[in-house]
Amino acid sequence: MTFYDELAAEYDGITDQAQRSTAAGEFVEQLTSRYAIRSAVDVACGTGLYSLILAKLGVDTIGADISAKMLQQADKRSRHAGLDVQWLEASMQELDSHLPAKCDAVLCMGNSLPHLLDDEGLHAALGAFRRSLNPGGVLAIHLLNYERILARQERIVGISRHGDRQYIRFYDFLPDRVRFNILWLDWRDDQCSHALHSTILRPYCRQELHDALARRGFADISEYGDLRLGPFDIAASEVLVITATV
Repeated sequence: MTFYDELAAEYDGITDQAQRSTAAGEFVEQLTSRYAIRSAVDVACGTGLYSLILAKLGVDTIGADISAKMLQQADKRSRHAGLDVQWLEASMQELDSHLPAKCDAVLCMGNSLPHLLDDEGLHAALGAFRRSLNPGGVLAIHLLNYERILARQERIVGISRHGDRQYIRFYDFLPDRVRFNILWLDWRDDQCSHALHSTILRPYCRQELHDALARRGFADISEYGDLRLGPFDIAASEVLVITATV
């Protein structure tokens, strides 16, 4: 995927992974404890934030992504941390056909699912996730609360800075879709240059994901409003976290 290949070297700074790591760690610890997870696949793993946390907890971990350059960055991070993670180039829709074996958990974090732009892609991915899981295994999905974003027309996703480079993530609202933009601002000697990277996302809402999961045979579908598994508030929660079992 060209969009993420272009961002791979800067991705950790863009998403402020250092700040996100605490909440991500708390979520993974809760999930692994609650479901006795020994093996997991972090699908659409990016530079490996959740993969590395899983591996650090002793979980047999595979990180999968469609972007080879993202996986290269993830591999560098795991080697630097001395963690054993298997990296796999695979799409969400074809995950199960690339795995060496089924696992106890599939994680789809970081607002990855909205890159699937139609029902065919969504149902193919959910089917692949289900086929990747052992009986009793758990799927965890994490995305932004698009019902709040669409209702409030919230354009700004986030602003971060790394050295002389500032990143502004924002939306353009389209019919049934959003355009996700990342604006880079480079400040040097009081001069500013910029670059803009964009991709289209589908703003999935809670009920359509609940229904899609049920149609693919998932059970015990639960929705939460944060990575601490607090209650979901359609009007106030910044994110939507869904867990479901097979």
